[in-house]
Amino acid sequence: MRYVYLPVLCFLVGYCSSVTKIETLNRSFTKPKFITPEPGESEPLPSGRDYKERLVNKSTPHFSLLWKQVPEGFSKSDLLLLEEKVLFPHNKLGLFKKAPKDPDPKFAESADLDLLLELSLTRTAERHSIEVQYKDPVLSQNFGKAIFVYQEEKEPVVKSLKSFDVFHGKRQLQPLTGSVPAYFAEISSPSDDELRNYFTSSLRGNASVFSTSPGTTIYLDGVEVGKAPLLSYPLINGKHTLSFAKPGKDPVKRNILIRAGKTTRVFQEWNDDISQGTIVISSFPAGLDIVVDGQKKGKTQYAESGVPYGSYPIQFIRTQKDSHFEYAKAGIKIRPKQITSIALPISLEDGVGWEAEEFWNLTSASPNFSATFPGKLTFAKNKDLPSGWYGVYSEDLIPDYMEAELVLDLVKDLNGAVGLSFTDHNQNAILIYVDKTDFHIIKFSSEEKEAPVRSSFRWNKEDELKGRSIKLSTDIEKKMIRLSLGNKTVEEIPWNFETFWNLGVLTPHNAPVTGTPLRGLKIRYPDMVKFEERLQK
Repeated sequence: MRYVYLPVLCFLVGYCSSVTKIETLNRSFTKPKFITPEPGESEPLPSGRDYKERLVNKSTPHFSLLWKQVPEGFSKSDLLLLEEKVLFPHNKLGLFKKAPKDPDPKFAESADLDLLLELSLTRTAERHSIEVQYKDPVLSQNFGKAIFVYQEEKEPVVKSLKSFDVFHGKRQLQPLTGSVPAYFAEISSPSDDELRNYFTSSLRGNASVFSTSPGTTIYLDGVEVGKAPLLSYPLINGKHTLSFAKPGKDPVKRNILIRAGKTTRVFQEWNDDISQGTIVISSFPAGLDIVVDGQKKGKTQYAESGVPYGSYPIQFIRTQKDSHFEYAKAGIKIRPKQITSIALPISLEDGVGWEAEEFWNLTSASPNFSATFPGKLTFAKNKDLPSGWYGVYSEDLIPDYMEAELVLDLVKDLNGAVGLSFTDHNQNAILIYVDKTDFHIIKFSSEEKEAPVRSSFRWNKEDELKGRSIKLSTDIEKKMIRLSLGNKTVEEIPWNFETFWNLGVLTPHNAPVTGTPLRGLKIRYPDMVKFEERLQK
């Protein structure tokens, strides 16, 4: 009997395996090096990432409508009537731009749209509900939601109203329309203030300002707005002048660009603050209490400038009623004249989305390449790229039991090469290089700037719906990183658990990816997710 089952077992093992090991690629790769802008470096001119990044302070938003859902069999005339009713309160807040009948991918840019109203219609008996989502036409940001409800009436509610008929016809007078069988009476709608807030939000971004001297006075466009650090200060999109003042020092001026819906970070370094830095602590989701060196500082997302250099213990705490639960703790080093950031993704689903944009940093300030987050991570090459790696890397992650899954697109959709990196503070790194058909794994020691391929694999069969997944998980007891391609574990690599790490999504200069290199991303600390679930119960 064993002779019968052995071939079947071999078949199942081969069939279920996602990848096959192939001859190792005879090639060396350079270690990813992240060249970030100096703290406080601003961008006074548009980067060209999208048309909503403007030098002009636009004050009246342009908007358009898009029907996303309409019940089957609903008449066009009734739909137009409802559309006019929805438009009426919005026309007072912005300039309406009617979308062309045939879809035009350039319409949003040519109409200079700031806001797209996505309409979904549902009906129950004689009531019609229209849900309106207020969205950024470029990014996946949602500014809010409103619901309009209308009642279909067969006769005018107010009997005292006078009416008249309009007639036409050459030989005899005939009613212009035989009858008006129904009209829509408004049952409920959002307040004018709610709608005004959505429209205003489409033109506003934020500035977060840090300084090596806490208490540095900050002026925006000549008006004093507070002291550093200043977090998420709202500003109309466009160009602004930012000034810093401190006793005994000459004021410093800088031009900044505010892009609606995004946060611009600025750091002011004073020459005499040689021993102070800034700390930024995030969690996803936000809302954990932060304790630094035994002192409760506030909730994530948290920032503090003017912190003396040195090492500090940090705790992430969940406070519930009278109880306190520690999620994680770590030691952090504050370096003079630098921003030190750490993040705790309890569970970061599709972590390349808009809401997690603060989690990612650009690898380079090169104007030849851009990475944006319109719902998914998007790469764009504007000009030929100098040697190196381009893309994004995460905030520093706490060394603990962690899982990360990155889902790549299909072979037919990959137009270049993509690199996925895992790097610690000692500059040890793992790089997974993915070209059109194969995966190559490279490990760099802290001293190596270049290293040969460690092993190579080829995907056996793609799942059209799921794409191709790469999983990284840490094993603290064995001090290993476990690497899986699809459902197959391909490497266990020794790793240092004494320093912070970060993840990178990169593309090389000589085969750059354009478009969306990922279908999805998940980063999480599973023990903390389970802990959170128990607390919620």
